[in-house]
Amino acid sequence: MNECVAADVERVPVPVNGGAGRAISPFDPGRFGHLSDAEILRRIGALLAKALIRSGRLARPAKHIVNAATDATAPTIDPVELIPDPAARRIEHFLRLSGPATPAELATRLEIKRRTLARKLHLLRTGGLCEVTGQTRNARYAVRTDFAAN
Repeated sequence: MNECVAADVERVPVPVNGGAGRAISPFDPGRFGHLSDAEILRRIGALLAKALIRSGRLARPAKHIVNAATDATAPTIDPVELIPDPAARRIEHFLRLSGPATPAELATRLEIKRRTLARKLHLLRTGGLCEVTGQTRNARYAVRTDFAAN
């Protein structure tokens, strides 16, 4: 075993592309320095996909899935579809149509008890679908529309 490792380490480096110039060792950390970050990530992704396929944990991808990586369009999901609770959906729908509102306004307009409303607003906030500005009585809740930070 030690002989195999020693033979790999002592291997004579071959010049890049078979031409003259600086010889690159397989252990040289700078050998990928000329690649862009996007190309490095693409290569890492390809290696991880091969490893998953070879391990048997991932079935071979279908042809249309392989080509999906080149397509710029990805299916979009409406965040409202992720809300399972009908009361929370009503709150989100109201906030989307009317704009920012205080909990008191929401409770009177939607006829929801304040305790229930507080729980539903907390769920919407922790889920990232709703944001709050201000504190205590001046707090106003609004639906998030920018999900670029996620």
